[in-house]
Amino acid sequence: MRTIELDASRWTTPLEFKEGSERTKMCGSNVNAINELMIWGLGAGEVPPPYIVKISRASAAPKEVQDYVALQARSVQKARAEKKTRDGRDVNVSIEY
Repeated sequence: MRTIELDASRWTTPLEFKEGSERTKMCGSNVNAINELMIWGLGAGEVPPPYIVKISRASAAPKEVQDYVALQARSVQKARAEKKTRDGRDVNVSIEY
């Protein structure tokens, strides 16, 4: 499985999560846009599954960033479950922090 590693220690705003990787620069900057990229395959910068986005040192970032990373990780798992229910296909991607 491919691992995409991001270091959150210098992030000061939630927007920097989206800007943390070249792969995510092609999608929008909100939770739904990243779900579309990771789960629904609607982005030009799509990385084929399976993969894990591992975010290190999130605890060094401001609480607002930590909360956003947690929200995005939960949202990806929710969208993954929805995709499996709708299409009968599991998209093996996740965000760990």
